[in-house]
Order: sequence, then structure tokens, then C-alpha cells
Amino acid sequence: MSFSLNSCRIALAALGVLALVPSFARVASAAPKGEPVVVGAILSMTGPYAPLGEPESRSLKIAEADINAHGGIGGRPLQITIEDDEGKADTAAQLATSLIGKHVAMIIGGSLTPTSAAIARVTNEAKVLQIFMTPTQQLWNTKAGILKYLFEATPRNELEAAKLLNYAKTTLKAKKIAVMHDDAPYGTQGALVVAAEAKNADVTIVDDEPFPINASDVTAQLGKVKASGADTVFIWTASPVAPLAVRQIRQLGMNINVVGSTGIVSDNFLRIAGKDGEGVLADMDLNVTHPNAPQRKFLTAYRAAYNTRPNNFASFAWDAAHLAALALTEAKGKYDGDSLAAALLRMKPYGGSTGTYKYTDTDHNGMRADDIHMAVDRHQVWFTL
Repeated sequence: MSFSLNSCRIALAALGVLALVPSFARVASAAPKGEPVVVGAILSMTGPYAPLGEPESRSLKIAEADINAHGGIGGRPLQITIEDDEGKADTAAQLATSLIGKHVAMIIGGSLTPTSAAIARVTNEAKVLQIFMTPTQQLWNTKAGILKYLFEATPRNELEAAKLLNYAKTTLKAKKIAVMHDDAPYGTQGALVVAAEAKNADVTIVDDEPFPINASDVTAQLGKVKASGADTVFIWTASPVAPLAVRQIRQLGMNINVVGSTGIVSDNFLRIAGKDGEGVLADMDLNVTHPNAPQRKFLTAYRAAYNTRPNNFASFAWDAAHLAALALTEAKGKYDGDSLAAALLRMKPYGGSTGTYKYTDTDHNGMRADDIHMAVDRHQVWFTL
């Protein structure tokens, strides 16, 4: 039995999928040719945050291949030039300046809130589009107004906090929640958002414990959490302290629910926490257990390339690359920041591996709470609930 392209389109439309699939991904096209369209990427591929930057780098490579397999950017090949900032904000800013000097069309990055902010100071000044991969909406939604050239590829902290608090209240029956967080912008901002959202959710926060982002011992903070009478602890960090904290919670014999932010969802956490991570909860945007069509495509491509399952951070980068390609294609050769920002704002809802994006003038995150799922560590594997 044969099917026409139109019949395929009708079938997809009936499933509600067609509007969420970018045009370059629907039908394989002729191989792109000519001068490449170059996009810069700045990631934390080495140093303490390599568990974020390494899978992001891998995803950008397979996303580049996927986009070029479907015609590239208006018939021209896409080239993603990836740089390593080692998790250092000053290095990220220097790399952004260098890439802009080489006339990249836009920049993807960074992996962390401080590096993303450092890049944004450069891109905003140069009027170059930037898509970053952390949940801190305050980077683009500033006190001075919305940064025109800065867009986000992960659900913002506010959506994440609301999801976690609702789960803790309704499923875990939590009465008293303590928050542990790193002393960097990601952790401190996350803790503030949790405190604000807790009031809306009618949940009591009984303790707030910051820890150094490079801490090797958090027993002092855990002692205060225990004394607070908390029945649930939120750990808000993307640093290697998260699995250390979980191991020390078990060593102290604390009978408490452990819930992490999306920053803990990595293979590094599973490896370091080991059996102590059993039952730890977190939120995860990439639904690995019950994937939809865009998620299955990404999961299949990543496993085929690297013989392993991707994590949240890999998903963010895959989507960032495809959002970049959508903007570049829609802009039709106009790669200045104004044209590319306008192209993203014109974009129809795009269903990626992380969730569905629909940017507006006042929302450069464009995602919903429905894009966030709960996950659990079972036998040192993350499963989506």
C-alpha cells in the first residue's frame, strides 16, 4: 500500500502533530550546499559542570546532522561551532566576543546561569540573538525590561517550583518543606522562587539552607534541616553537591522525602549517589518513559549516535539547535538579531523534545507547566512518572 504526501499530512494533522513539526523536519531534502550558516555555541564541557555541557555538546552535533539531512538553512548547510567555557563566566564572555567577531549568526549557550548571563551581556550589546539553556527567566525578564535578543530553551524556575510543590503537597502529603540550595545564581534564585510559589500553594517552608557550590560536606546544613522538623527537603542545584547531600541524608538516618530540581537529573548524580539515590524525586522535561513523537525521534537519534540514553540537558540543546534553525530559516537570509528575534516571535508552537515552545513579546520562555514531568531514581536509572 502506498501513501501520498498529502495523505501523510492529513494523518499527522489528525494526530495534532503537524503544526508542531518544523518544516525542515517533515520531508528529507536535497543535501545543502554552499557557504555554511555558522552558529556559535558556548557550553561548560569541562570542569565541575561537564555533566551538563558534555551531553549538550553531543546533542548539538546530532542536531546539526539532523537539520542538514533535511535541507539545512534554506539550502545552505548549518555549522555549529562549539566552544568550552569550563563553567567560568569570564571565559564565556570572552568566547562570546570572539564568536561575534567571527560573524556567527547567533549564539547558543550557556549551560549555567552565570555563564548565560555573561554571554547575554555581550550578545545584548552587539544585538546578536542568543538561546540559553538554564531556567532563570530573570536573565531576559529584567528589572529594566525584556532583553529583545535573549530566549530560553528550558522551562523557567517558576513553572518548575510550582510543579514540585504541587507534587509534594498532593502526592507526598508534605506539611513542612526545607530547601537546600547552592550559593550561585541558579540555587539562590531557585530558592527565592520556591518561597514565593509556596505561598501560592499554601505550603510551609520551614528552613532555607544555602551551601557553597563546591562543598564537600553539608552535614551542618542537614542538621538544621533535621532540627526544623521538615518532612521533605528540596535540593536546588546543578552541582555535584546534590548526590553528596543525598548520601549524607542516608548516613544520618533522616526519614525525609528528597526532591531535587531538574539540575540533579544526570548520570553523574546516579553514579555518585549510587544506591543511596533510590527513590529520590526530581522534575524532568524529557519524558523518557512515555515519550511523544518528537521525544522518540530525539531519544532514537541520541542512542544511535552514542549508545546511551540522553538526559534533560541533552534535550535542551537539541531543542535550542532546532529553534535556531527555525529562526534562521524563517528569517530568509537576514541574520541580524532583530530579524531573528522577530522570526522566533512569529513561530507557530514548536513541539520539541523538552516541550512545546511558543514565544511572545512578553514571554521569551514560551513553555507551560504541562511540559514538566516528575521523575524518580529507580535502581540508578531515571524514570518518568
